[in-house]
Amino acid sequence: MKKLLWSLCVIAVLLSAAAGGFALAYLTEEVTFDQIEVSGCGIPDKAACTIRILHEGDYPGLSDFPVTAEQAAPGRAALNALRGQKYTRVLPFLKPGKGGIAVCETSGCSSSYIAYWDGKYLWASGEGEKPWRGYAPSSPDELREVLQVVMNN
Repeated sequence: MKKLLWSLCVIAVLLSAAAGGFALAYLTEEVTFDQIEVSGCGIPDKAACTIRILHEGDYPGLSDFPVTAEQAAPGRAALNALRGQKYTRVLPFLKPGKGGIAVCETSGCSSSYIAYWDGKYLWASGEGEKPWRGYAPSSPDELREVLQVVMNN
């Protein structure tokens, strides 16, 4: 009986170590912004301001005039800053902070919120019960600086 109990304990420890290894690998895996799945649904109700990503030559909303390169430059800078980082996932029980910057992409008549920066983590819009998934950027200070410059212009 003791041998059976001992072997069951060893198996339980090995299984929990393997599960912990998989969870650690999942949380420490680096991904790029383009690898993050973004659904574009939902509005971050905690945002203090919004950066709109417009595409040159597009006709956003009901506009009769195409977007110029100058109008598209701030959104392009924000998108390049997001793409210039590597991200690791944050723990699933964390929640976005208030007063951050929402990033909205506009194409034609449709707009979708693709990210939310709370000053520490980048939150990507998802679906279902967990509408926002958190990611830690490789250089949060650099990302914060670029997004603040875009907001102030």
